[in-house]
Parts: sequence; C-alpha cells; structure tokens
Amino acid sequence: MTSPEPISVSASVLAQMFLYLDSLQVNIDAFLLSLDIEPETVRSPDAYIPVETYLRIQDEAAEYVDDPYFGLHMGEFAQPGSWSILGYLMMNCKTLSEAFEKTGRYQRIIGNLITGRMELGLGKVRAVYFTPPHAPQMSRHCFDSTFSSSVRLARTLSGLPLNPLEVTFIYPEPESRAEYERIFNCPLRFGHQDNSMTLDLRMGSLPVRMANPALLEYFEQYAQNFIAQMVVEPRRDMERNGAITQAVTKIILAHLDDESLTIEKVAREMAVSVRTLQKRLEAEGVVFSDLLRDIRQRLAEKYLRENYSVEQITYLLGFSEPSVFRKSFKKWLGVTPREYREGAFAAGGAA
Repeated sequence: MTSPEPISVSASVLAQMFLYLDSLQVNIDAFLLSLDIEPETVRSPDAYIPVETYLRIQDEAAEYVDDPYFGLHMGEFAQPGSWSILGYLMMNCKTLSEAFEKTGRYQRIIGNLITGRMELGLGKVRAVYFTPPHAPQMSRHCFDSTFSSSVRLARTLSGLPLNPLEVTFIYPEPESRAEYERIFNCPLRFGHQDNSMTLDLRMGSLPVRMANPALLEYFEQYAQNFIAQMVVEPRRDMERNGAITQAVTKIILAHLDDESLTIEKVAREMAVSVRTLQKRLEAEGVVFSDLLRDIRQRLAEKYLRENYSVEQITYLLGFSEPSVFRKSFKKWLGVTPREYREGAFAAGGAA
C-alpha cells in the first residue's frame, strides 16, 4: 500500500514553545542537547521536523518544567510570527472571520498534524479539530496548545478580551480545571466526542487592528505557492503545464474546502474576466471543470489510502455532505469510496 504522507510540524511552532521555556529561565540549548537534539536543527523557522521529534520535545519539556498544563501555557505565548507566514496572513486580514478562514485554508504551512473544520450553527460557529488517521498517540498538550494559541491570537489581533462560548476535549477531565477556566473563561466539557471550540458568530465581524490589504495579497500569494508545493500528487505533472494552468491549480488547492468554488471566483482572484481565463486555459488544452475534478479526485484517492474518514474527506475537498462526495467518487472511478479503500488495501496500493 502507498505510504501515508509523513506528518511534520513547522519549527516556528517550537519557537512559541521556546518563548514559554525562556520565561521560565530554561537553558533551551542545554535542554535540547540533553535529548540528543542539535539546537540548530530545530531553530530555523523554515525547517520542518518529524512529528515524533516534535512530540518528544513537547512532552519532555512539560516533564522538565513539571507543568501538567504545558500546552495551555505554551499557547499563551502565541504570536503571529509563531505561525510562520500563516500568522502574518492573519495579521493583515480585515476581520477575525477572514483571519481564521485563512487559517483553515493554509494551516498546512505550520504542519499537517492537526486539521480543523467549521460547522455553522444559529449565531455561532464550531471549529472541530482532528488528526490524520496515521498520527502517533499524543498527549493532551497538542490540542491544549492549539486552543490556547487560537484564543490568544484572536485577542491579540482584535485587541479585545474575547472568549469562546464553549470548548470541548476528547480526553478525561484533569485533576484541576483552574487553568482551563482562567484561559478560556467559558464552559468546558471533557470526555467529549470531539476536540472543538465554539465561537459567537458576531466575533467574525470584528476588525483586525493592523490589517494591510497590500501585505495580505503578498502573503497570500506566498501561501498559495507553498501549498502547491506541499500537495505533491496534484502537482505531479505541473512542471509540464502552462503558466495559467499552474496559477489556477495553486488557487484551487488553496480553496478546496470551498464547496461553491467556481471559475468565476478563480477569475476574480486572478483579476481577469471569466472569458479571458477560459480562453487562456483552452490555449493550454485545459478545461477548468476538468482540472478541478482531477485535483479533487487525486486528493480523494490519496486521503482514502491514508484512511481518512469519508466525513473528513468531504470537508477537506469542499463537498456539501458525505452523500455528495460518495456520488461524485462513484462517478469518477466506478466504485464507492469504501470499495476503493478496500481495493487499495487488498492490492497493496496498486489502485
């Protein structure tokens, strides 16, 4: 069977952890050397480290400083720079809603360990977080730091003391809720079926204090290029594609979770008319709908081989509901997602 995509984490996330350790006056280089890790290998903000290394550093650090709430406290040191280019994208968005929409779209920039999906409700939005099926077992510090970082950044970007409506955790209730209550200041539920955070929908309209549209455009272009490089399979033949096809592919990859993604939206982002874009694609022998279908099909096959659930794939590829994804997949390949998955396992990945 085809090997799953390796899970890695941006070293920029470690920089956030190091800020917390530095506040405790920990000699960080000495600590890393005690783990037989050369500091320079995890200091570069452009580096990506294997998930096993990241989890080891995190868990050993929590034990080293004797902090059972290490993830929560690490999250309190989140800064836009802690999330690499993604943080600078957020900082230059117009509203919090746009900032967190960009977070979901480009979160692979800081790693592929934790993924989120949004569920809209009456006057609220619920962010549900999950890990890839082949992710190693993790301590609670990972999700604690994700939630704490998100709240910290929302407060930093808006300049307001914002709180979630509710936070849920899949793991059991800790010995004390005090630190969770202090940081989130909202109802908490442990032993839940999801790791999730629910927010008041009105928070989305709050302005980001330092928004700069010109910088946002620059950083988003960088992010699109980065995502295109990260998602290997759909780019297999990109070097042989024309410049317009490559540009459209990058935009599609950045907007895959948008179920209403159309050529009109892509043309608008490229600042050309739909007809102009169609003609330029046609000159390269490409039809937009075929390109979009091909990218979604290849990624669907990849995620099925990596054992993502149909519900997760539905969200990641921008389908409105699982039944729509199943119907589309059957139309593409003549088999259901379940039949494809079983066939891929049985054939050792030959499908």
